[in-house]
Amino acid sequence: MWAYVGISVGDLLSGFISHALKSRKMAIFYMLVTTIIGVAFMLFGNTDTEHTYYLFCVWLGLGTGYWAMFVTLAAEQFGTNIRNTATTTVPNMVRGLVPVMIFGFDFFKNDFSVIISAAIVGAVVFGLAFYSTLTISETHNKDLEFTE
Repeated sequence: MWAYVGISVGDLLSGFISHALKSRKMAIFYMLVTTIIGVAFMLFGNTDTEHTYYLFCVWLGLGTGYWAMFVTLAAEQFGTNIRNTATTTVPNMVRGLVPVMIFGFDFFKNDFSVIISAAIVGAVVFGLAFYSTLTISETHNKDLEFTE
């Protein structure tokens, strides 16, 4: 529940951050930074109390609240004739990679601890996320009336 509270607030904040920065890319970038800090605290921090764990859940929710912005940015990369298809396909591609991440986690668990295995998978995934975010075209204030 607390993660979803954070996600709801993060979704709202990501729009305001994007507007203030005049950049969807940078809003997503800063939300990713927030998320990676939260993941590091969750994996390596002291989560020995229930309240601390809930705090990390809210933090991670705030950080991952850029999902609406992510879908918007993905949709705006495509012309009006295929924008709907892209909007539904891109998040499904992300969800579809979860089994790959699980296989990677299981692979690393053979040689490393659970925490280190999760950190390795997280480093790869966050690396791809940062690369993708920084190399995609900016769509803030861009004319979106085009077809492919």
